[in-house]
Amino acid sequence: MMKLCVIESHNGEGKFPTFSKGSVIKNLALYEKYPNWYACQINGYDTYVPIDFITNDTLNQNYNPTELQIKKGEVVELLALYYQWAYVKYQDQNGWLPCHILRSIMSLDI
Repeated sequence: MMKLCVIESHNGEGKFPTFSKGSVIKNLALYEKYPNWYACQINGYDTYVPIDFITNDTLNQNYNPTELQIKKGEVVELLALYYQWAYVKYQDQNGWLPCHILRSIMSLDI
């Protein structure tokens, strides 16, 4: 498991429900700030989704876009990486953090 240190606090954009595989994605528009991500609407929520999660304007897997609220200096576990965003675990929460605020932690298990 890869551990990452948060080098800048992050507030996120609020909590979202988990959208089910097959949910229709509306108003898809490339998000210029983050290549391979789209601004969109899912089940009435304005959000963002990585291109890998989209097939024919529907979600191809369950997806929760909630970003973690976290303070500088905390340590998270990397679960997945999608372009400029990391899906991480922090204590009992899973959520998204932008990669530019994360640094890997090198450790040796002796």
